[in-house]
Amino acid sequence: MNILSSLLVAIGLSMDNMAATLSAGCARESFSQRMLGRVSALFAGAHFCMFSMGFEGGVLVHAGRKAGAWAACIILVIIGARMIKNAYTTTDISRPLFASFKTQLALAVATSLDALFVGASMAFSDVPFWQTVLFITGCVYITSWGGFYTGRILGQKFGPRMEQLGGAVLILLGVKILLEGVGIW
Repeated sequence: MNILSSLLVAIGLSMDNMAATLSAGCARESFSQRMLGRVSALFAGAHFCMFSMGFEGGVLVHAGRKAGAWAACIILVIIGARMIKNAYTTTDISRPLFASFKTQLALAVATSLDALFVGASMAFSDVPFWQTVLFITGCVYITSWGGFYTGRILGQKFGPRMEQLGGAVLILLGVKILLEGVGIW
């Protein structure tokens, strides 16, 4: 596997992450630079760990694919539904949804499950582990920043409608992960 192949795998794995952070950025919440850096590092770290565990675990990981898909779907649907509910709230949100570390961690794990299975499948190929995992980590970090900033701009411009759309995207992302996990898509 050459550098281009490793980069394409990294970009592909970071797309679910981009959709989730774009949706999170659409929420009517303020994010500090420090928080964005921390959340981006959390997402990148989750992808690093999942890919590494998959690469090391190989065949054993495939047994848990369906359960992982269900877990990711449930997490994303719950967060997406809460986001849509918050969009209809006219008062200030007393407990910001994405400021919670539990929510950030749940999103990071849910969007990185694909990296676990990609790592497991690549364990049997002649893939350079460090090159690929570093590309994945870098792409996820960059897409996290880009997603939050783009979502923030869209959320400020279009308000609650964009927050509703962001919640719907998280729900659809959860359904997509579930369909892939059970082998339908």
